[in-house]
Amino acid sequence: MPALALLRLALLITVLVQQARLLPAAAARMNLTAGGTLKPPGYITSPSGSFAFGFRAHDSDPTKFHLATWFRFSGDDDSRPQRQSVVWFAKESTMGVTPNATVRSVLSIPVDGQLTLADGSRELWRAPTTSMQRGSVLVLRDSGNVQFLSDGGNDVLWESFGYPTDTLLRGQSLKGFLFSKRADAETTATSSSACIDLFTGDILENTYWATGTNTPNGNTTITFDDQGSLSYTLYNGAVNTLISPVFARMEPDGIVRTYVPPKNGGENTSWTVPGTFPRCKACVARPGSYCVEAKERLRCLCPSGYTYIDAQHSDSGGTPAFEPQSCDGISIYKKFPAVTEQQCRDYCLSDCFCAAALMIGGSDCAKVGALAYGRQGRDVTTTALVKVRKGNTSHTERASSRMMRKIPRPYMIVVSCLASLLMITVGSLVALYNLTRNKVSQQALSSSVRAFTWKELYMATDGFKELLLHLIAVKRLVASNEYSEQEFTNEVQSIGQIHHRNLVRMIDYCKEDKHRMLVFEFMPGGSLRSFLFNPDVRPPWRWRAEAALAIPRGLEYLHDGCSAPVIHCDIKPDNILLDDLGVPKINSCCLALFLVLFLLV
Repeated sequence: MPALALLRLALLITVLVQQARLLPAAAARMNLTAGGTLKPPGYITSPSGSFAFGFRAHDSDPTKFHLATWFRFSGDDDSRPQRQSVVWFAKESTMGVTPNATVRSVLSIPVDGQLTLADGSRELWRAPTTSMQRGSVLVLRDSGNVQFLSDGGNDVLWESFGYPTDTLLRGQSLKGFLFSKRADAETTATSSSACIDLFTGDILENTYWATGTNTPNGNTTITFDDQGSLSYTLYNGAVNTLISPVFARMEPDGIVRTYVPPKNGGENTSWTVPGTFPRCKACVARPGSYCVEAKERLRCLCPSGYTYIDAQHSDSGGTPAFEPQSCDGISIYKKFPAVTEQQCRDYCLSDCFCAAALMIGGSDCAKVGALAYGRQGRDVTTTALVKVRKGNTSHTERASSRMMRKIPRPYMIVVSCLASLLMITVGSLVALYNLTRNKVSQQALSSSVRAFTWKELYMATDGFKELLLHLIAVKRLVASNEYSEQEFTNEVQSIGQIHHRNLVRMIDYCKEDKHRMLVFEFMPGGSLRSFLFNPDVRPPWRWRAEAALAIPRGLEYLHDGCSAPVIHCDIKPDNILLDDLGVPKINSCCLALFLVLFLLV
C-alpha cells in the first residue's frame, strides 16, 4: 500500500507540472481585436508560433516592459526572451525613445480605432497611421510582421515592417533607415544608421560605406527576401546580392550582420553569423578614436593622450586630454612625398593645425587636422603619429596654473583674506540657523514628519473626499474612551522614524483639538490581493518570487532594524500595497499601538 500511494503521488505531481507548463501556451492569443486589451506580460503569437508580439520584461528591472516582437523558442520564458531574439521594439516617432511600460500599462484598440499603449491616463505610444479608417484587429504574421488592419481586415493601416528598428527580417524591404542601438542592453538609438548608404549621422561626408548607386535616378531599395538573401535593387531593375540568410541587424558598432537563429533557443546557444557588410574594412570610429577588429565586434579605442567623450560608451569618440595648440585660420590637410618618419613627426610638431601625421607606404607623409575613421589591423600599411602635449598635462591643470601665474601676489593676499572672512560669516549664519531651527522643532516631533492643521488637510483633500487621485493617502482617526494624547504623540513619532523600501512611509500628521489624521504616501497599485487574483493579468513568476522576499525584508526591519522592535498587528494581502512600479510595501498604518486606542475611518 505505501508503494502504491507513492506511485499515485508521483503521477499527480507529473500531471500538475505538465499542466503548469501548458498554462502560458494556453494563455497565448492569436490577435488583438477592438475592445480587447493586452497587459504585461501578455503577448500574441503568429499562426505557426515562431514569433510573439507583446510585452518583454527588462533585463535589469522585471517590473518594466518593452512592447516588442521576438523569436519564440521552446526553452525560453515568453515574458523575458533572450535579448538576441528581439527583432522589433516600439519607439516614439519624435524622439525615437522606447516607451517603458509597467504592470498597469494596457495595449488596446479603443473606440477611436487607433492602436494605443497607455499607462493610466498617460499615452506611451500610438501606431503612426495616416489613414482615416478605423482599425479593428492586430495580427502577427509568420514573417514576424505585426499588422494593424481596418474593419473587415481588408486594408493594412500600420505594420512593423514599415517602421524597422535595428533588424531586417525575411521579406522585409528597407526604404528608410535602420538605426543601431546604443548598446546591446539598451534600446536608445545611436547616430549610426543604414539606408542605401551607411552614415554616421546625417552628413554625406560621414558616409563610411556605400553601394555605389548614387545616380541621378536614384530610387534604390534594400531587400531581405523570403529565401534569406540581402540585396539592393537599382532603378533599372538590376539586383545585386550582398549576403544571405536569415535576419539582418544593424549592430552598435555600425556593422550590419546576418544571423541564423539556433534551433532550440536558450541563453547558452549561439547564433550563427554567415555574413557581414561592410566587410569590416570601412571603419566607423568617431573622431578622436580608432577601431580594432575583434572576434565578434569592432572596438573603439582612444590613442594615448585622448579620453572618451562618454566613458559609458566607447563608440562616442575621443577628445584630447590636454590643451591643444592654438592658432588662427582653418584646418588643413597636406601631403609630403618622399620623407622619413622623423621628418613627418617634425612637420606635424611645427604645425599648429596638425593633430596627427600619417606615414603612408613608408615614404609619404600626410598631416591631418583631426583624428577620424582610424582602424587597427594586420592589413593596415599606414602608421599614425598622434600629437600629444609633452608631459601629458591635462587641459584643466594647465589652464588653472596659467591663470594663477597671471594674478599678482598682493591681489592673491586680499582674495585669501576675503575668502576667510566669508567662510567665518557663512559658518556663523549656519550655526544661528541651526539654533533657531532646533527651537522651532521642539514644538513638533523629532522625526521627519510634519504637523499639519486640520484646515490645511481639509482643503488639500477637498473636504476629505474618498478618492482624489493625489499622491498621498489621508487616514482619519476617531478617539475612543481610552484616548491618550501623549501616547498618540509617541506612536506617531515612532512611525515617522520608520523608513524602509518595503514599508509604506508616513509623511505628515494632524493633531489639533479633537482631530487626529495621518498622511501616507499614495500606493496606486492597490492591494496585493487584488493584484494576485486579477483575472485579466497573471503576475510573472519572477515578480512573485521577488515579492515573496520583499515582504519578509520589511518585517525583518520592523523586528530588528528599528531602535525599538515593532510588531505588525495584521499581516495579510489586503494590508500589503503596491506602488506605481509594482514594489510591495507593508501598510505601516497598522503598526501603531494607538490603533488600539483609535478607530480608523
